[in-house]
Amino acid sequence: MFGVVVAAAAAAVVACTVVVVSGQDCIPGDNCKLPNCRCSNDPDIPGKLSRSDTPQMVLVTFEEAVNEDDVPLYESIFKQGNPNGCPPRGTFFVKHKSTDYEIVRALFDKGHEFGAESINGIVPTTEEEWRRNLKFVKDELIKAGLPAEDILGVRAPNLMAGGLKEFVALGDNKFLYDASCITSTFIEQGNTKWPYTYDFVDDVPKCNIGTTLDVKFPGKWQFLIPVLNYKNSTCAVPQGCTTVLTQRDAFDMFFDNFSKHYEGTRAPFVLVISADFVKTDFKLAGLTQFLEYVRAAFEDTWVVTARQALQWVQDPTSNANITDFGPWKC
Repeated sequence: MFGVVVAAAAAAVVACTVVVVSGQDCIPGDNCKLPNCRCSNDPDIPGKLSRSDTPQMVLVTFEEAVNEDDVPLYESIFKQGNPNGCPPRGTFFVKHKSTDYEIVRALFDKGHEFGAESINGIVPTTEEEWRRNLKFVKDELIKAGLPAEDILGVRAPNLMAGGLKEFVALGDNKFLYDASCITSTFIEQGNTKWPYTYDFVDDVPKCNIGTTLDVKFPGKWQFLIPVLNYKNSTCAVPQGCTTVLTQRDAFDMFFDNFSKHYEGTRAPFVLVISADFVKTDFKLAGLTQFLEYVRAAFEDTWVVTARQALQWVQDPTSNANITDFGPWKC
């Protein structure tokens, strides 16, 4: 089944379809159905599964350059195995400048996912700049030996959502999803959002930073990223939480925000980890402790890539059957 789903997803990225229409409601299961459409206002878990039947996904994502200096840090993060015995994996949105593509290929061969961020970390300001940045990074990843069909994700530099300009470039370069939209609205236990598509745009969440897409892009997905709250401080990314001063603080920040997902909608818990964060010893230790703890303490929690999470959304599979779910196997 998952092969059919992936093929359908790949077909959806072939053409860049822009539809300027508003005023039509998205009705889950009626005019918007999986695997290639999900309403942003859909309150249900995909497949209408109960919370207890739903795996909790944790997505560890990175951007910026990928180089040899950081490999030991990445390896220290991804230790605790998933419930099916397979190793946990992360998603890297690559900045070309200073990236070592031999390291990229080595990490890809171990199962990590790669997408595109930018050429030099500067936020594009025009549609053509977006198109050039995404094409350049994708071409470099392909040159490194990554299959084009496996390069599906985009993250804007500095999480500065690019709106229409970004999504035109995203579609033209055959990407499937964006993971740039920060929200301070959908952050509570009962309202965290599952990934959704832009088949309908009247009710899509607004991004805190940059420009929210307000034009239809059928079949293109969004991973919404809730801000983190810790000790009366709010931050878009862990590195921005100034109240994290110890390993215990780092652990508690991650766990407190994870719990809102686990006890609520079970939407994927997306972490945006910077090089500066993992290069600070106590912060890296807190992150590693958190990932090891949730995997050991919660038997239905998985550390997966963004692509693996999206494959699950397109083909919802209950906890009872999840160890046989093809995209999550080794």
